Amino acid sequence: MGKRDLSQEGLKLIACITMLADHIGAVFFPGSILRIVGRMAFPIYCFLLTEGVRHTRNPGRYGFRLLVGMVLSELPFDLLFFGGWNWGKQSVMVTLMIGFLYCVTAVRISSLAHRMLILLPFAFLGELLKVDYGGWGVAMIGMFLLTRGKPGQQSFWLLGLSWAISRATVAIGSVKVLLQPFALLAMIPISLYKGRKISGNVWIQRLFYLFYPAHLALLYLLRGI
Repeated sequence: MGKRDLSQEGLKLIACITMLADHIGAVFFPGSILRIVGRMAFPIYCFLLTEGVRHTRNPGRYGFRLLVGMVLSELPFDLLFFGGWNWGKQSVMVTLMIGFLYCVTAVRISSLAHRMLILLPFAFLGELLKVDYGGWGVAMIGMFLLTRGKPGQQSFWLLGLSWAISRATVAIGSVKVLLQPFALLAMIPISLYKGRKISGNVWIQRLFYLFYPAHLALLYLLRGI
Protein backbone atom coordinates (compact mmCIF):
# COMPACT_ATOMS: atom_id res chain seq x y z
CA MET A 1 0.00 0.00 0.00
CA GLY A 2 1.20 3.48 -0.86
CA LYS A 3 2.02 6.18 1.61
CA ARG A 4 -0.98 8.21 0.50
CA ASP A 5 -3.64 5.64 1.23
CA LEU A 6 -6.26 6.52 3.84
CA SER A 7 -6.52 4.42 6.99
CA GLN A 8 -9.81 3.09 8.33
CA GLU A 9 -9.53 5.45 11.27
CA GLY A 10 -8.97 8.37 8.89
CA LEU A 11 -12.05 7.43 6.88
CA LYS A 12 -14.12 7.18 10.06
CA LEU A 13 -12.87 10.60 11.16
CA ILE A 14 -13.96 12.11 7.82
CA ALA A 15 -17.38 10.50 8.24
CA CYS A 16 -17.78 11.97 11.72
CA ILE A 17 -16.57 15.45 10.77
CA THR A 18 -18.74 15.71 7.65
CA MET A 19 -21.77 14.43 9.55
CA LEU A 20 -21.18 17.00 12.31
CA ALA A 21 -20.89 19.72 9.66
CA ASP A 22 -24.14 18.58 8.07
CA HIS A 23 -26.08 18.66 11.32
CA ILE A 24 -24.62 22.01 12.38
CA GLY A 25 -25.80 23.31 9.03
CA ALA A 26 -29.23 21.71 9.37
CA VAL A 27 -29.80 23.11 12.87
CA PHE A 28 -28.08 26.50 12.79
CA PHE A 29 -27.28 27.41 9.16
CA PRO A 30 -29.88 25.93 6.77
CA GLY A 31 -28.90 26.17 3.11
CA SER A 32 -25.21 26.74 3.87
CA ILE A 33 -22.21 25.01 2.33
CA LEU A 34 -22.10 22.82 5.46
CA ARG A 35 -25.01 20.84 4.00
CA ILE A 36 -22.97 20.17 0.86
CA VAL A 37 -19.99 18.96 2.89
CA GLY A 38 -22.35 16.82 4.93
CA ARG A 39 -23.52 14.84 1.91
CA MET A 40 -20.30 12.84 2.14
CA ALA A 41 -21.08 11.33 5.53
CA PHE A 42 -23.82 8.79 4.80
CA PRO A 43 -22.10 7.07 1.83
CA ILE A 44 -18.92 6.71 3.90
CA TYR A 45 -20.89 5.17 6.77
CA CYS A 46 -22.54 2.79 4.29
CA PHE A 47 -19.17 1.81 2.84
CA LEU A 48 -17.60 1.28 6.27
CA LEU A 49 -20.54 -0.87 7.35
CA THR A 50 -20.11 -3.24 4.41
CA GLU A 51 -16.36 -3.43 5.00
CA GLY A 52 -16.95 -4.13 8.68
CA VAL A 53 -19.37 -6.96 7.97
CA ARG A 54 -16.92 -8.55 5.55
CA HIS A 55 -13.97 -8.41 7.93
CA THR A 56 -15.49 -8.93 11.37
CA ARG A 57 -14.79 -12.21 13.11
CA ASN A 58 -17.82 -11.77 15.34
CA PRO A 59 -20.93 -10.48 13.51
CA GLY A 60 -22.97 -10.77 16.70
CA ARG A 61 -20.70 -8.41 18.63
CA TYR A 62 -20.59 -6.05 15.65
CA GLY A 63 -24.37 -6.01 15.49
CA PHE A 64 -24.65 -5.47 19.24
CA ARG A 65 -22.48 -2.33 19.08
CA LEU A 66 -24.66 -1.07 16.26
CA LEU A 67 -27.79 -1.87 18.27
CA VAL A 68 -26.52 0.06 21.30
CA GLY A 69 -25.74 3.05 19.10
CA MET A 70 -29.20 2.81 17.55
CA VAL A 71 -31.01 2.73 20.90
CA LEU A 72 -28.97 5.61 22.32
CA SER A 73 -29.54 7.73 19.20
CA GLU A 74 -33.30 7.75 18.87
CA LEU A 75 -34.16 10.19 21.68
CA PRO A 76 -31.50 12.83 20.87
CA PHE A 77 -32.39 12.50 17.16
CA ASP A 78 -36.07 13.16 17.87
CA LEU A 79 -35.35 15.98 20.32
CA LEU A 80 -32.97 17.77 17.97
CA PHE A 81 -35.00 17.55 14.78
CA PHE A 82 -38.60 17.24 16.02
CA GLY A 83 -38.61 18.65 19.54
CA GLY A 84 -39.73 15.36 21.14
CA TRP A 85 -40.58 11.72 20.45
CA ASN A 86 -41.52 11.20 16.82
CA TRP A 87 -42.55 7.69 15.82
CA GLY A 88 -42.95 8.79 12.21
CA LYS A 89 -39.19 9.08 11.55
CA GLN A 90 -36.26 6.90 12.62
CA SER A 91 -32.60 7.89 12.84
CA VAL A 92 -29.94 6.84 10.38
CA MET A 93 -28.74 4.27 12.93
CA VAL A 94 -31.89 2.28 12.19
CA THR A 95 -31.05 2.55 8.48
CA LEU A 96 -27.60 1.14 9.22
CA MET A 97 -29.03 -1.66 11.37
CA ILE A 98 -31.34 -2.81 8.56
CA GLY A 99 -28.39 -2.57 6.18
CA PHE A 100 -26.31 -4.65 8.57
CA LEU A 101 -28.97 -7.37 8.67
CA TYR A 102 -29.02 -7.39 4.88
CA CYS A 103 -25.22 -7.62 4.66
CA VAL A 104 -24.86 -10.53 7.10
CA THR A 105 -27.52 -12.35 5.09
CA ALA A 106 -26.08 -11.51 1.66
CA VAL A 107 -22.47 -12.53 2.40
CA ARG A 108 -23.71 -16.07 2.92
CA ILE A 109 -25.18 -16.18 -0.59
CA SER A 110 -22.93 -16.80 -3.60
CA SER A 111 -25.34 -15.81 -6.36
CA LEU A 112 -25.22 -12.11 -7.25
CA ALA A 113 -28.77 -12.25 -8.60
CA HIS A 114 -30.05 -13.68 -5.31
CA ARG A 115 -28.13 -11.06 -3.34
CA MET A 116 -29.82 -8.35 -5.39
CA LEU A 117 -33.24 -9.97 -4.99
CA ILE A 118 -33.14 -10.23 -1.20
CA LEU A 119 -32.18 -6.56 -0.96
CA LEU A 120 -35.77 -5.68 -1.89
CA PRO A 121 -37.50 -6.74 1.37
CA PHE A 122 -34.83 -4.99 3.46
CA ALA A 123 -35.28 -1.79 1.46
CA PHE A 124 -39.04 -2.13 1.84
CA LEU A 125 -38.59 -2.51 5.61
CA GLY A 126 -36.59 0.72 5.68
CA GLU A 127 -39.37 2.48 3.81
CA LEU A 128 -42.02 0.97 6.10
CA LEU A 129 -40.22 2.10 9.25
CA LYS A 130 -39.60 5.55 7.74
CA VAL A 131 -35.88 5.45 8.45
CA ASP A 132 -33.58 8.33 7.56
CA TYR A 133 -32.84 8.16 3.81
CA GLY A 134 -35.69 5.65 3.46
CA GLY A 135 -35.50 2.43 1.51
CA TRP A 136 -33.07 4.07 -0.90
CA GLY A 137 -30.63 4.48 2.00
CA VAL A 138 -30.79 0.75 2.72
CA ALA A 139 -30.29 0.14 -1.01
CA MET A 140 -27.14 2.29 -0.88
CA ILE A 141 -25.67 -0.01 1.76
CA GLY A 142 -26.52 -2.99 -0.44
CA MET A 143 -24.97 -1.24 -3.43
CA PHE A 144 -21.60 -0.88 -1.68
CA LEU A 145 -21.67 -4.57 -0.78
CA LEU A 146 -22.67 -5.73 -4.27
CA THR A 147 -20.13 -3.53 -6.09
CA ARG A 148 -17.20 -3.94 -3.71
CA GLY A 149 -13.90 -3.16 -5.40
CA LYS A 150 -15.59 -1.45 -8.37
CA PRO A 151 -15.37 2.31 -7.75
CA GLY A 152 -16.72 3.18 -11.20
CA GLN A 153 -19.92 1.23 -10.60
CA GLN A 154 -20.16 2.59 -7.07
CA SER A 155 -19.95 6.17 -8.34
CA PHE A 156 -22.66 5.52 -10.95
CA TRP A 157 -25.08 3.91 -8.49
CA LEU A 158 -24.26 6.43 -5.74
CA LEU A 159 -25.26 9.27 -8.02
CA GLY A 160 -28.51 7.53 -9.04
CA LEU A 161 -29.50 6.59 -5.50
CA SER A 162 -28.67 10.08 -4.24
CA TRP A 163 -31.01 11.56 -6.83
CA ALA A 164 -33.73 9.13 -5.73
CA ILE A 165 -33.27 9.91 -2.02
CA SER A 166 -34.01 13.62 -2.18
CA ARG A 167 -34.75 16.48 -4.59
CA ALA A 168 -33.81 19.11 -2.00
CA THR A 169 -31.85 22.05 -3.39
CA VAL A 170 -29.17 24.39 -2.09
CA ALA A 171 -28.28 27.84 -3.37
CA ILE A 172 -24.81 28.38 -4.81
CA GLY A 173 -24.75 32.09 -5.45
CA SER A 174 -27.95 32.80 -7.35
CA VAL A 175 -28.27 29.26 -8.69
CA LYS A 176 -30.20 26.48 -6.99
CA VAL A 177 -28.77 22.98 -7.45
CA LEU A 178 -29.75 19.56 -6.15
CA LEU A 179 -28.13 18.90 -2.78
CA GLN A 180 -28.01 15.11 -2.48
CA PRO A 181 -25.84 14.37 -5.57
CA PHE A 182 -22.94 16.04 -3.76
CA ALA A 183 -22.75 12.68 -1.99
CA LEU A 184 -20.55 11.69 -4.92
CA LEU A 185 -17.74 13.61 -3.19
CA ALA A 186 -17.56 10.70 -0.75
CA MET A 187 -15.92 8.59 -3.44
CA ILE A 188 -12.74 10.65 -3.08
CA PRO A 189 -11.84 9.46 0.45
CA ILE A 190 -13.41 6.03 -0.21
CA SER A 191 -11.11 5.53 -3.21
CA LEU A 192 -8.11 6.38 -1.06
CA TYR A 193 -8.96 3.68 1.48
CA LYS A 194 -7.06 0.41 0.90
CA GLY A 195 -7.98 -1.51 4.02
CA ARG A 196 -5.23 -0.26 6.33
CA LYS A 197 -5.93 -0.01 10.07
CA ILE A 198 -3.74 1.97 12.45
CA SER A 199 -5.09 0.40 15.61
CA GLY A 200 -7.32 -2.49 16.63
CA ASN A 201 -8.29 -0.73 19.86
CA VAL A 202 -11.87 -1.66 20.71
CA TRP A 203 -12.51 1.76 22.28
CA ILE A 204 -11.87 3.48 18.96
CA GLN A 205 -14.57 1.28 17.45
CA ARG A 206 -16.98 2.04 20.29
CA LEU A 207 -16.38 5.78 20.11
CA PHE A 208 -17.23 5.69 16.41
CA TYR A 209 -20.72 4.37 17.22
CA LEU A 210 -21.19 6.62 20.24
CA PHE A 211 -20.24 9.76 18.33
CA TYR A 212 -23.62 9.86 16.58
CA PRO A 213 -25.87 10.04 19.68
CA ALA A 214 -23.32 12.17 21.57
CA HIS A 215 -23.09 14.89 18.93
CA LEU A 216 -26.88 14.99 18.51
CA ALA A 217 -27.31 15.50 22.26
CA LEU A 218 -24.63 18.20 22.29
CA LEU A 219 -26.24 20.11 19.41
CA TYR A 220 -29.61 19.89 21.14
CA LEU A 221 -28.13 21.40 24.31
CA LEU A 222 -26.33 24.12 22.36
CA ARG A 223 -29.51 25.08 20.55
CA GLY A 224 -31.28 25.38 23.91
CA ILE A 225 -28.54 27.66 25.20
